[in-house]
Amino acid sequence: MAMESVPPSQTLHLPRLRRRWQILFLQVIATAALMLLLFRMSEVYGPCDEGFIEEGNQWCPSYEHTRGLLWVSEQSSFQNNILSGDDGLIIPRFLLGVDSTGFASQIVPLTLCFLFAGAWIFYQTRNDTFRLWTRRASTGIVALWAFVPFIMAWVGGILTYGFHLPFEYLGSLFQPLQLGVELFFAGIVFAPILAGLIGIWGLSRRALTWAVGFFLMVIGVHALLTFEGITDAVSGIGLNPLPAQIGEATLYGGLISPLALDLLGIAILLLLFHEAGNAVIGHLEYAVMLPDATKSDPEYVRQFNNVVNGHVLHTVAIIAGVALTTALALEFDALMLDIVALMEGGQWSGQVSESLELQLTYGKVISAGLFLLAVAGMRYVVPWQRVSGLLEAGIASLRGTRAES
Repeated sequence: MAMESVPPSQTLHLPRLRRRWQILFLQVIATAALMLLLFRMSEVYGPCDEGFIEEGNQWCPSYEHTRGLLWVSEQSSFQNNILSGDDGLIIPRFLLGVDSTGFASQIVPLTLCFLFAGAWIFYQTRNDTFRLWTRRASTGIVALWAFVPFIMAWVGGILTYGFHLPFEYLGSLFQPLQLGVELFFAGIVFAPILAGLIGIWGLSRRALTWAVGFFLMVIGVHALLTFEGITDAVSGIGLNPLPAQIGEATLYGGLISPLALDLLGIAILLLLFHEAGNAVIGHLEYAVMLPDATKSDPEYVRQFNNVVNGHVLHTVAIIAGVALTTALALEFDALMLDIVALMEGGQWSGQVSESLELQLTYGKVISAGLFLLAVAGMRYVVPWQRVSGLLEAGIASLRGTRAES
């Protein structure tokens, strides 16, 4: 008796799984989170200090690429070289978005990130011979670009003025170096986007981790360089620091402050990008490791579908839960003081809530730590596993009811 099998379109073979709506949904969610993360990071960490700009300074180490490229354009020693162009940049300005501001400056570089990610994925899926010759061709093009103009200029100079040392022609040898500098300034913003796209669609866990690490590094460096002790000791950085106080909770019924909402949005987008991207890789790795005979088995296919569908639901629920609990953690101090005021009815809670130490950032960190301690202690009072089991059973029953109808 032949073993029962599923239709070819429903098997667990990798080419079929790549076209599943659940896998595509997670990849689209991860890509959207990555794009939104770029925009939010640019808005929060991109501005420079207005006074710094008014003094004539054009670049500060912020999460923004056009000011650095404009600085390279003005400082370039190749400005009069015909190979570098009249504006001092090797890469055309419209490809870098130099002459635009805000979202308009990111459109073309983002498009190039998608194209380069597709080209890299194509390169990675080719055989070793193709990749070897691609590397050799790239190295040869860079070498010809650097040495051919240098040799031609030197030979032309010898024919015109006689033999002399080629010191005045050495500029052409540094053309690839200038290109690297331009890519560095553009890569401050777009390198994690390129790595993230390669990780999501090229199924590279390392690229996903690198992109997340880069974003965290930018946030940490910005926080360090805008720390009051650093700014007092080192002047002229030009970064626009975030306020030391988190601000009063005025949004969503007093749940969170505007500044905390911006930072929480960045954290949630970063978590959503990393979690959704890793989920795709994890599910596909599991399917690839299955024996070939089981990839058409209805039981294995049903279990895989249940796991993936459950993961899609859990992604939405867990991200929403993390956002809510983080907002509660940031306002845990105010919640405790409100409870004390309600129980005692005195002025002590109001005086404490107005203290500067409680309003500063480290006061919020202490408040969040107390919230974690409180939640950790509640595990001995509230049966969280039982609660989560009831929720999962309810979701499963709803899904079963819909399937029967």
